[in-house]
Amino acid sequence: MTRPLLLSALLLAGIAAAGGSDAWAQSNGGARALAPGVKVEVAPAPGSGSAPAAGKVDETALRYYARIGDGERMEAEIARLRALDPGWEPPKDLFAPQPTATGVDETPFWTLMSAGKVAEARAAIAEQRRKSPSWQPSDKLLQELELAESAGRIRSASDTKRWQEVVDAAAAQPEAVACNRLDNAWRLAEAYAELKQTDRAFDTYKTIVTTCPKAKERRDTIFKASRHLSPERLRELSALGATANPATGEDYSAVRSAEAELETGRLLERLGNAKPGALSAGDLSRVQGIVRDKQDADGAIALGWYFQKQKNFAEAQSWFTQANEWTPSDKAAEGLVLAYNGLGDKAQARAAAAPWKGKSSRIDQALKAVDPPRGPSGPGGGRSAPQGPSELDRALARHDFAACISIIRGTIARSGPTASLLQQRGWCLLELKRPSEAEAAFAEAQTLAAREPAREPAKGGASAAGAAAGKAGSRSPAASGLPQTATPAQENAYGQAIARLATGDVTGLTRDLPRANLTATQRAEIRASLMATEAGRALEDKRYNDVLRLLDARKELEPEPRNLGIVRGWALYNLMRYDEAYVQFKSIDDRLSTEESREGLSTAWKTIYHDW
Repeated sequence: MTRPLLLSALLLAGIAAAGGSDAWAQSNGGARALAPGVKVEVAPAPGSGSAPAAGKVDETALRYYARIGDGERMEAEIARLRALDPGWEPPKDLFAPQPTATGVDETPFWTLMSAGKVAEARAAIAEQRRKSPSWQPSDKLLQELELAESAGRIRSASDTKRWQEVVDAAAAQPEAVACNRLDNAWRLAEAYAELKQTDRAFDTYKTIVTTCPKAKERRDTIFKASRHLSPERLRELSALGATANPATGEDYSAVRSAEAELETGRLLERLGNAKPGALSAGDLSRVQGIVRDKQDADGAIALGWYFQKQKNFAEAQSWFTQANEWTPSDKAAEGLVLAYNGLGDKAQARAAAAPWKGKSSRIDQALKAVDPPRGPSGPGGGRSAPQGPSELDRALARHDFAACISIIRGTIARSGPTASLLQQRGWCLLELKRPSEAEAAFAEAQTLAAREPAREPAKGGASAAGAAAGKAGSRSPAASGLPQTATPAQENAYGQAIARLATGDVTGLTRDLPRANLTATQRAEIRASLMATEAGRALEDKRYNDVLRLLDARKELEPEPRNLGIVRGWALYNLMRYDEAYVQFKSIDDRLSTEESREGLSTAWKTIYHDW
């Protein structure tokens, strides 16, 4: 039978969670700043200080953290000791060497333990006791060893999904899941959730967000809980975390917004496939507020398409305009063109397209809805009046690529294949993540194009399926630089290259690229995509310097997208450039917080502050 476990509120309240402030004690005249608001006077002490005076608290761990300059853990330990004895103050000789009366320096044991080498620490202590039979390790050292061993059992059981063992290990040593070992508390909550004990999981998260004082820890707990709790319980958790037991100097606004960010992420995922009216007014209001607050261009584009599908062109135009102001892109401009066209304002639609015309095929495709091409002839043999957008144009405008394939199949069955139809089929197949079929379609289009009469070359090298190519090769869909004319042969060669990239033929594509019949813009895009793919492989192969070299070279061709920013962060982390990795992940997370950005941010932070 599972033993009931209640996290000790006394322990959780009495031990401050490490996080968020200065990582190193800073010299400041005659004092040292451990963290904002925490200073310890430094008495001018000779090189060999006296042993700590007897008192109500054990300062062994505090002095060790002072010796190694771990400001975050010093702050946590000071908070814990003050909870035990409110009248206690940090000693003035905290930073002076403190040899023990027996002459045994415990620093090597603490160092091993801090590095996670608990078994080695135990062995070293046993060896020291063999050499010095009269020596006894300090109570604090033994206590910390026991806690470290318990924490190790919790992590091991959690990593191997032995959830009941996680619960039992935490029950045997409740202090191992206190605020200063928050990762273990999260693992305990996860174990309850996996054991289908949702109420206990909620209670564990609730204890953390109402007792641990750090705003960042409470915010991170909300994100951790989002994997296991319903939206309703998350809202309750967020409200508690933002208001319960506030600590002086802590700003809980991030806690208040955490649940809203999570809900916004869920809503943005739903927007793309939502039918008109599928989202409530409350849902829309929440997602709009967060998108505005974060100035999230991708979120604004998603909202624009949501309203565009409802034929609410005015609202769609407003969101596409906002996206274009925050981060100009051909995706935002495409939406603007179609929204203005829906409003009947063709002049504004053409103006919105102008910066990208000839540079982006998605824009050139959208312009077909504004200025439809004339039909070749009327029923009597003369020129016909201007035609409206074709069924295929309408399918492409609403990003219905399955319909694109169906329409092209029917057209070919009725009238036979053409190079342009097969080329468009290739782009739609890429959007549907069918790259092998797409490559074959482009190759067939190339063959037909060689037999057909020459036609006016299209502008630009970017595909109508820029989004799909972007996913396949981590590339920006818009070409940069001056417009270039692309012949039909170049368009098909470009499509084949994108398809080969999506199938993973990096080696062959790299070999063939110098001889490929591509425009300079097309070639640059393929090079950028190849470098992105190679950077991903270098990360897998642990060639972290190569990752940075490739990403730096790619940035000279195109701006770095979010997914490659995450790759850069992990390369920095694995090169032990932890501060730079933290800054990298934080810049991404601040713009839009997702599970991958939060994971990178949390891992870098814990490594910097030794908070495992």
